[in-house]
Amino acid sequence: MMPALPLVRRPRLGLLIAAAVTITVPSLLAILALVGHEQPAPVVRASGTSLGGGSPPSGLGMRLLGKSAAAGTAASYQGVELIAQRSVSGPQTIVSEVWHRGGLTVTQTSDTGMVASSQPYVSYDVGDRSPEGVFGLTKTLVALLGKHYVAVYQGTGLAAGRPALIVELNRPDGSLAARFWLDKQTMVPLRRDVYDTSARLVSQEAFVQVQFGALTPAPTAAATVAAPAGSQWAAAPVPALLVTQLNQVGWQLPAALPGGLPLYTAARSQTGTGQVVDLCYSDGLSVVSLFVQRGTLAPKPAGWQQVSAGGHQVYVAGQSVIWSGGGFVYTMLADASPQVVTQVVAALPQDTAPGVIERIRRGLERLGAIVDPFR
Repeated sequence: MMPALPLVRRPRLGLLIAAAVTITVPSLLAILALVGHEQPAPVVRASGTSLGGGSPPSGLGMRLLGKSAAAGTAASYQGVELIAQRSVSGPQTIVSEVWHRGGLTVTQTSDTGMVASSQPYVSYDVGDRSPEGVFGLTKTLVALLGKHYVAVYQGTGLAAGRPALIVELNRPDGSLAARFWLDKQTMVPLRRDVYDTSARLVSQEAFVQVQFGALTPAPTAAATVAAPAGSQWAAAPVPALLVTQLNQVGWQLPAALPGGLPLYTAARSQTGTGQVVDLCYSDGLSVVSLFVQRGTLAPKPAGWQQVSAGGHQVYVAGQSVIWSGGGFVYTMLADASPQVVTQVVAALPQDTAPGVIERIRRGLERLGAIVDPFR
C-alpha cells in the first residue's frame, strides 16, 4: 500500500506531531485578495538608485537573496502562510501556520486538498545541514539561482503589511521568472511569486500574517519530540556517478530533467523491498525530487487522483505524482510549473497500462528520516 506523504509545497520532510491551527478573519480576507491576484504586483522601482543612494551595485539582487536565506535560519518568527499554485491537477490553495526558532520549524496545515497527510510536521536544522528555508530560499538554492537567473533589486513595496525590498529573477532572455519580497527589517522572505515562460503567475507563496522576535510557545507536542539522531538514507558524494552506476545495471535514471533542471544531490536507502533512490534536480527556483524503486503500480492507488500529463496517465496527490514504467515506480515531488512537470513525465519511462502492486510497499515508508534534499 502506498504510504501517505507529509508534503507541503517544496519537499519539506519532517517528523509528524499533533498541533492545532488558528486562522483569523483578517488573514482570510488577505488570502482572498491574494488568490484573486493574477498579475505582477506594482512595486516602487529603484529608479537607478541603490539602498544607500547612487547606482545599484552589480550583484546587489543576488547578495540580498543570500542574506535572506541566512535570515530564514537565524530569525525567530511565526505566522500564517498562503500557498496558491497551478498544478497538473488544477489550481490548489493551502493555508499553514508556521513557527520557527532555534533550528526547529513546526508547520500545521489547515487544508488537506493539497497534501496527502493533514498532520503537522516538525523539521530540524541538524548539524551542518541547511534548514528548509522560507519560500525556497536556502544557501544551496540561492547558489543555483545565481547560475541560471539574473537577480535584480527593483525597489521597495509592502508584504504582510511590512516594508519590503523587492528582488526580481529574470531568465537569460530577459523574461520575469520570479519576484521576492524580503522583509526590510529582518530580511526574512515575506512573499514569492513565480511566473512561467508565458508570463503567467503559476505560484504565489506569502505570509498573510507574521511576527518576529518574541513568539508564543510552540505546539505542546513539539516539546516532546527529539531531533532525529540520523537518517536511513546515504547521500551520494557524486550524484552523477550514482546515476551512471545504476543505469549500467538496468536502472533508467535521468542525468538532468527538462526545463533546465540539473541534478544537484542524490541519496539512496536499502529497504526490505529493495533499493530506493532519491534524486533532486533544481535550477534554484523549480525543484523536483524524484524517488525511484523497482516495481509496478497498483491500478488505482488509494487517495490519488488519475490525470493525464505528458501524454500519459499518472496519479496525483498535491505536489506528488506517481507512475510506473520499465519495471520501476517513479514518485515525483515537484515545486515547479505544470509545464515542467508535464515535460518531466513525458521524458521518463511509462507503462502502457497499470500493473499490479509489486515491491513498493515500503519504498517511501519513512520519508521523515530522509536526507534533507536542500542541504
